[in-house]
Amino acid sequence: MKKFISGLKSYIGHAGVYFMFAVLAFAVPAAALQSPTVNMPLIWAALSFGILVAFCDLLFVFPLIRSYLVNVVIHGILSIASFAVSFIWISGLIERGRTAVFGVLLFSVFYVILAVIRCVYHFATTKKENEKKAYTNLYTPTDVD
Repeated sequence: MKKFISGLKSYIGHAGVYFMFAVLAFAVPAAALQSPTVNMPLIWAALSFGILVAFCDLLFVFPLIRSYLVNVVIHGILSIASFAVSFIWISGLIERGRTAVFGVLLFSVFYVILAVIRCVYHFATTKKENEKKAYTNLYTPTDVD
């Protein structure tokens, strides 16, 4: 039960962080335009985006494929789909085709930049960890006498 609660806290934390960044990304420009009201469909879209992308993050907790790059690509496809569902379909931007395509492309570019940074960091840290480990030969038996 303790492990389930820990996993739930982690999931809610991920969803909260994504929600916060989504709201900040869209609320700051809205505040600059001096909007007199809070755009509730945008808040619901940001919340659904946070929930969906946090669900996509479970791919790294329970990897189906051992390759980190393949997991990043699958996570990217699912995250872009989550963005499209949340901010295009739920918010109603699907009627404006150019805006929807531009939004998805902009998010895709942003995701690729972050994924490259994440991959460079991952491979740099795993290389350092692997250098510290002792080499064990898997093919030559050690107890041959």
